[in-house]
Amino acid sequence: MRVIKVLIFILFLTFSVHASAETKCKYFSQADVVNGELINKKDQYTCKENNQNLFVSFLTDPKWSDTVTMLFISILETL
Repeated sequence: MRVIKVLIFILFLTFSVHASAETKCKYFSQADVVNGELINKKDQYTCKENNQNLFVSFLTDPKWSDTVTMLFISILETL
């Protein structure tokens, strides 16, 4: 019964924790105007993401790969 509760909790965490990524984007556009027409139009997007979600970084960061693997194996062993 306890294993079922743990699995339900893990599923709940997996689907309820969403990545709250904040992006700060800047948009620059540059063009030359010749005879009323735009020539050499250049668009530049510069975005900076700030993803501080612990769950996502725990699963995706290479330094935690061994920990995630061992956690997954230990959960499977208890089943």
